Amino acid sequence: MKAVLRPDSLAVSTLPKAGDASSMSQYCKRFAIKLLPFLVLVVLWQAVAYTQPTYVFPSLGIIFRKIAALGVDGVLWSATLSTIQSVLIAALISLIAGTLIGFSLAKYETFTAPLLNFAQTVPYVVWALMSLIWFGLTKTSVVFTIVVAAFPLVSFNVAAGLKNVDPLLLGMAQSVRANRFMVLRHIVLPSLTPYLVSAGRSMLGMCWKICVLAELFAGGASGGGVGYNLYAAWEFSRPSEVFAWTVWLVFLMMVSDRLFIVPLELFATRWKKA
Repeated sequence: MKAVLRPDSLAVSTLPKAGDASSMSQYCKRFAIKLLPFLVLVVLWQAVAYTQPTYVFPSLGIIFRKIAALGVDGVLWSATLSTIQSVLIAALISLIAGTLIGFSLAKYETFTAPLLNFAQTVPYVVWALMSLIWFGLTKTSVVFTIVVAAFPLVSFNVAAGLKNVDPLLLGMAQSVRANRFMVLRHIVLPSLTPYLVSAGRSMLGMCWKICVLAELFAGGASGGGVGYNLYAAWEFSRPSEVFAWTVWLVFLMMVSDRLFIVPLELFATRWKKA
């Protein structure tokens, strides 16, 4: 006996499911919530720009046109490439050195903590000047200044994570006679992951900020990065260009966070979705 398909059953099967509509609505709501702060910032920026002369506070339209002009000239891309290179090298060194020193801080706090506190207490401007004395007007001085400013953040976070490792898990590992590598791989590193993600986000933001300062002192000899071009724009009284480089720097910081920190955070917290 053959089954008979009714027209109304076909119509019903092509309709979107209620769950799909609900998921789309929730996605749109989350997207609107994330977009709202930027809309508020744009409105406030334009409102202030409307009440001020262009040379004091330019509008976003003028700033974006200046960024486009810098891109056409090519200086935007060369400066960005130089700054990204310095930030990536310094961030990698800071992450490795900061993690190793963090283990030392957790075990030998009495000796290591004063040294880290000294590195953090000295103003970053002083480190930038000292790096120029030691390394001259080179990219090495820029990288050194960034590393000195950034690695203590990683060290303190790693030490805090090590102190908060569950002692019950360590006791269980000892009871089954797990070696040090197994303890590090299956207990210590998973416990450190949230602290490393938090340290990475703070450290990366610090790297961008200090890189601009170091490039400002090192000048064009360091590669002519964003910091140098920002200072040159201020020195030659080009306020719209100063704002353009500033907005571009913020954009680079946000992109780097999305490309490196957010994927790492999703990978570290993947167990929550299991």
